[in-house]
Amino acid sequence: MMKIFPILFLIVFIYKCPLNAQHYEVPKYQLSISYFGEMLTHGGIRLGLTTPISQRIKEKNDSRFVNKGWIIGGYMTYYKHPRNHRGLMFTSSIGRQRISKSGFQTNINFEAGYMLSLLDGEVYEWDGGQIVTGNKGSSHIVLGFNGGAGWNFEKNGNLPIALMIQPHFYIQAPYNTLFAPRVALEAKLAYNIK
Repeated sequence: MMKIFPILFLIVFIYKCPLNAQHYEVPKYQLSISYFGEMLTHGGIRLGLTTPISQRIKEKNDSRFVNKGWIIGGYMTYYKHPRNHRGLMFTSSIGRQRISKSGFQTNINFEAGYMLSLLDGEVYEWDGGQIVTGNKGSSHIVLGFNGGAGWNFEKNGNLPIALMIQPHFYIQAPYNTLFAPRVALEAKLAYNIK
């Protein structure tokens, strides 16, 4: 019995590989964990969940096709800017995703959400002739744009993961009296759920 199991596993694996490559479907969900930081010294972590809302398959012949679709998602991001502040963001996104025949994946997304920033140090205020401890936290709206490129290893194989690099540009408002532009980099590891 123990000798039959590896043989059955190999048969199923070999049978499944070509079908997976020819009839690839975009995953129903993609869970992700990422490094997220404004600079290498201002790092943090980002957790996300995305799902496609539409998909189109462009076939060139039996073995060459491209998946294109619209995706929506939600993210929770935490980062620390040493000796300045810590940030916690909750954002939602909508974007366009393309996965080529080779598994090369690109996307472009718009994000919007809420940010809580906490100053990294004591804050003091003037209150009726006395100096008192002030509030460290501030609420902000964030609006952003990001694009990315990487590889989806499930397109031509059985590894249900994708690796992406995504530069981010976003605006934090209000900041002082107006807004603050921010630039960040995300290195993402995503797990595909069918």
